[in-house]
Amino acid sequence: MQSGTVLDGRYELVERIGAGGFGQVWKAYDPKIDRWVAVKILITDDASQSARFTREATVAGGLSHPHIVTVHDAGTAEYEGRLLSYLVMELIDGTPLSTVQECGPLPMPDLLYVAWCVADALTAAHRVGLVHRDIKPSNIMIIRDEHNGTKLVDFGIAKSTDTRHDITATGILIGTPAYMAPEAFNGTLDHRSDLYSLGCVIHEMAAGQRPFDGTGGFWRYAHQHAHDTPPRLRTLRPEVPLELEDLIVRLLAKSPEHRPATAQETARELRKITDRYYNPSAPQKGKDNTCDVTLTVEEAALGAVIPMRRSEHTPCPDCRGSKRRATWCSTCSNTGSVVTRRHVHNVRIPAGVRDGQRLRLRGLGSRGYNGGENGDLYATVYIEP
Repeated sequence: MQSGTVLDGRYELVERIGAGGFGQVWKAYDPKIDRWVAVKILITDDASQSARFTREATVAGGLSHPHIVTVHDAGTAEYEGRLLSYLVMELIDGTPLSTVQECGPLPMPDLLYVAWCVADALTAAHRVGLVHRDIKPSNIMIIRDEHNGTKLVDFGIAKSTDTRHDITATGILIGTPAYMAPEAFNGTLDHRSDLYSLGCVIHEMAAGQRPFDGTGGFWRYAHQHAHDTPPRLRTLRPEVPLELEDLIVRLLAKSPEHRPATAQETARELRKITDRYYNPSAPQKGKDNTCDVTLTVEEAALGAVIPMRRSEHTPCPDCRGSKRRATWCSTCSNTGSVVTRRHVHNVRIPAGVRDGQRLRLRGLGSRGYNGGENGDLYATVYIEP
């Protein structure tokens, strides 16, 4: 494939943004809808690969969820005398979790949020009978330009309760060994196998290493997942909440019966941990702010009521105020916060203020949290000559 190719008379390929055993992924333009899209392309004579690719369009296209990549279209086209299949998806401006993790373990609030997003996405998939079967960091996208933050991708090997769409061949293992549940190596998996894989991902986000090293290859991974116990997370990272460590122990249970019953239960527990440790409910005073005020000589001498425009900020919905993520966040221009409300206060300036004097204006700073009082505004007065 090359830039400028138009698929099916509609999708103009612009830039290749990914490649793998499945084929290629291109950034493309759809003039019919006037939008940029991602086009996943497969050129193969293998009927089973084509069936798997077509099935991804069927299963993923039937899901509509803020944390699952949206599939817009699918079809076939001829290229240089060969038939190809293509899948049109939303173009995600983000980075795979696998790449993000190259910088080391994630901050606790960030990893809990990512884990919750994946659990929430799995809740939707499992509800309609889909088992993803390949939960791993490279299939989790950290979004730069969306309020939702994280999306789960690649349902190409998902298993459905609808046998018409199940293309798994007997004796063929599907998945990524580093994240596969013990039962997956025997081909007897269900929705709780996805939860095991999620446990492996959370462990890696927190510790900076996988639960098992897999030294020796595929069958070493199979043995470790089936028989070995990974190190307790708090021995690798003491700041991890005990509740999260216990949840990971349950997610990585060898027997599916000992894991959380559903993805929804897992998401609920992750939310509880976040609320308890990183969203304190106690009232907190808002931040104090500063500004400059310019007065005429007359206003300084006699006093005045002047309008003061103020802006209220909240943590950026994309990077959520994380200094680490704000470094590449375009929404907040690397500041970690965005303006949510602009308003004007009529502020009374007392008579006799001096040039350079600093006034404390109570309650005009940032809004308090959880019912706490507002912060104060410290205004430095400058008098025009």
